Amino acid sequence: MSLFLHNAMLNGKAVDITIVDGLIVNGECGPDADVIDCTGLAVFPGLMNMHSHAPMTLFRGLGDDQPLDVWLNKYIWPAEQKLNDDLVYQGTLQACREMHASGTTAFNDMYFRLPAMAQAVRDSGIRARLGLNVFGDADNLNEIEKLLTLNSKPLTFSIAPHSIYTVSEKGLRRCADACRDLHLPMHIHMSETQKEVDDCLREHGCRPWEYLDKLGILDQLGENIIAAHCLHLSDSEIRLIGDHHITCVHCPNSNLKLGSGYRFQMLELIDAGANVMLGTDGSASSNNLDMIEVMKTAALLQKGWRMDPSAVPADLILRLATGGHTIAPGQPACLFLVKLNTSDITQSENNTTSNLVYATHGENVKLTIVDGKIVYNNL
Repeated sequence: MSLFLHNAMLNGKAVDITIVDGLIVNGECGPDADVIDCTGLAVFPGLMNMHSHAPMTLFRGLGDDQPLDVWLNKYIWPAEQKLNDDLVYQGTLQACREMHASGTTAFNDMYFRLPAMAQAVRDSGIRARLGLNVFGDADNLNEIEKLLTLNSKPLTFSIAPHSIYTVSEKGLRRCADACRDLHLPMHIHMSETQKEVDDCLREHGCRPWEYLDKLGILDQLGENIIAAHCLHLSDSEIRLIGDHHITCVHCPNSNLKLGSGYRFQMLELIDAGANVMLGTDGSASSNNLDMIEVMKTAALLQKGWRMDPSAVPADLILRLATGGHTIAPGQPACLFLVKLNTSDITQSENNTTSNLVYATHGENVKLTIVDGKIVYNNL
């Protein structure tokens, strides 16, 4: 399959982009290529939603305006007991469609009934890493072997212990061992609330990241840990995270709505050596899967609590939201085109990215392409 994107705006300049067999290539497509006129549209690398619970589109609006522990125990976990494979499939498919419609081409998830989710991922055409959600002593870890038989190019898996307060020490160790043996990432919620930190200090005599370090998990897995939230960190924890090059996923909309906090130490983590990325969290806490909205919220929060408008510029936020991917020959053709909320006179090399981050919404996305295939078309 070949595509020829004509006259798209990339970094403020009109360009043509040639896509052949899922890759961006040099030169023009052949006579059989599908030509798309992209005049007036800006093109960006596909967004990566690095922390989500895709089936929770089913729970949008459930238990709004409640603290995290009440929200989970009174509303979300009881509702999840009623799910079946078909509901998980439908909820995941809806999430994939919403992500495509707002420029997201890949997501990193944590949930259960993963075969149903995997089918929705394949049917939608999105890229995904699905995390097997684990609680308690991780008695369901045996499911991962079967899941790995479903691996395909756009679909991979991880092991996802929910948190240090819902998974036992035995369960955390078992998850870490399995991740090491199977060469899989670990995806976990960490330091999301001050209560989590206080409870860990009371029960284990140390902070959450110090607890994982005492268990040997940081040395065991290092950069293969993906940790959502990471809001309440000490200086020593930031050094631990950075020394092990761990991925910390900032979910600002969810954190604000649940009252978990807002002082995400983005620059400190980056300077320490951590890999910082962005995510929406599930639709029940963020209420949408719009990564463009996440970029704006993340940028504004940093400027606000630091009282420095230059602290986190738009190009840095875009880099965190795309994993640093670029639109260049040899790269996978995962990208989106958007009608920016600007006049032609302001569409310059200096502010195309800032207009995406500060002036645009997911609904402005017109075309999303994953591995060279059009998965969303609103031209």
